[in-house]
Amino acid sequence: MHQPELGKRLTALRKEKNLTQEELAEKSHVSVRTIQRIEAGQIVPRMSTVKILLAALGESHESFFTNPTNTMKTKTSSISANPNTLLVAAVAGAIYLVAEIILGAMDVAWFTGEKHWELWTNLVYIALTLVMVVAYILFARGFIILSSVFENPLLKIGSYLMIGVVTGLAILDISSLSTDDVEMLWIPYSAAAVIGGVLSIIFGIALMRLQDGMGEMSRIAGMLEIAMGCTLITVVLFFISYVILVPAVVVEILVLFRGYEYLSKSPS
Repeated sequence: MHQPELGKRLTALRKEKNLTQEELAEKSHVSVRTIQRIEAGQIVPRMSTVKILLAALGESHESFFTNPTNTMKTKTSSISANPNTLLVAAVAGAIYLVAEIILGAMDVAWFTGEKHWELWTNLVYIALTLVMVVAYILFARGFIILSSVFENPLLKIGSYLMIGVVTGLAILDISSLSTDDVEMLWIPYSAAAVIGGVLSIIFGIALMRLQDGMGEMSRIAGMLEIAMGCTLITVVLFFISYVILVPAVVVEILVLFRGYEYLSKSPS
């Protein structure tokens, strides 16, 4: 189905349901401007956006697209992804956040106190770091799934890159436990801050592109990630990123929950 026919049929269906464009935007979390442009035939929307609008209108895409040769049809494997995976990702995000807070406190204690911990303290730190990395991988996997559902390749790339930087930083943290000269750590940690900052900005931009599907929360999550990335790039303001980290991860967990609800309601 090509434009402007698609826009006309969506308009007719919306009016049949007695919804204004603003009400449809509220139900679907697709911006009013996007709906206006689709209905006017000004843009050819992604199939994922069409499915979101149809779901909000209570119409299945199978019945909406009656032409079997419709060129807009795409594979639905991503939409039928197991929603429980996103639920696991959200829980993993909470575990990751708790582990990060504890590790951050231990880092402060290490830098301001004795540089040589007892064996059991080192083991606790290493164990928590490993838990943090595994939790983050599961957490990021949720956004990789969302990247397929909402056709957001930048989010997929950003998620994989963030997994890499978190894993790399964890290795650096563990190796620093045996370092006597703290001054030598500034170079690798400064480089890690800059790299992490750039990737955080990319990840934030990708999250903002989820707004049409996941609503305002994804935009807020993206803005927080970008803000965190900007503080990391400066290196000297890196400590502010720890303050932003908490609300950023909390909002990202909420985005995953919304994704879980969306997939749970989507037809298989």
